[in-house]
Amino acid sequence: MWLVEKVDVWTRWVCIVACGGVFLLALLQILFRYVLKVSAPWTEEAARYLMIWMALLASGLAFRNGDHFNIDFLTNRLTSHHRTILIHGTNLLSSIFILCIILWGIPFAQLGFFTISPGLQITMFLPYLAIPVGGIIMLLNLFLFTSLLLKKPREKGSEERE
Repeated sequence: MWLVEKVDVWTRWVCIVACGGVFLLALLQILFRYVLKVSAPWTEEAARYLMIWMALLASGLAFRNGDHFNIDFLTNRLTSHHRTILIHGTNLLSSIFILCIILWGIPFAQLGFFTISPGLQITMFLPYLAIPVGGIIMLLNLFLFTSLLLKKPREKGSEERE
C-alpha cells in the first residue's frame, strides 16, 4: 500500500510538471511561429510526447478511486450486492486488459530503440515507454482500489434503501 502511495505522489508531480511543460511548449511554438517567424517542429513533438505521458500516468491515478468504468445510469439502478459484483467483474476485466497493455507495450517500447523522432532527434523508446509504465501504474492503483473495496465492511440495511 505504501509503495502505491509513494508512486502516486511522484506520478501526480510528473503530471503537474508535464502539464506545465505542455503549456510552455505551446507558448514557445506561438513565439517561434508568429513572433520570430521561425519554424520549430520540436516544440509540437515534445508537447505531444509530454501529453501522451501525462494522459497515461493520469489514467493510472484515476483507477485509485474507481473513477474509470462507471456507468452511473446502470450502476445507480442496481442493488448494493449487484453493484459490488459488477465492480469486481469490471475490475477483473480491466486488470486483464491492463496486463495485456503492459506485456505488449514492453516489446513495443524496445522497438523504439531503433527509431529516431524527426523533431527532437531522440530515440522513440522514451515516448513508447509511457505505455508499459502507465499500465503498471494503472494496475497498481486498480489492485489498491480492489483491495480497499474488499476490506470495506458491508452496510446493513443499505440494500433495502436502494
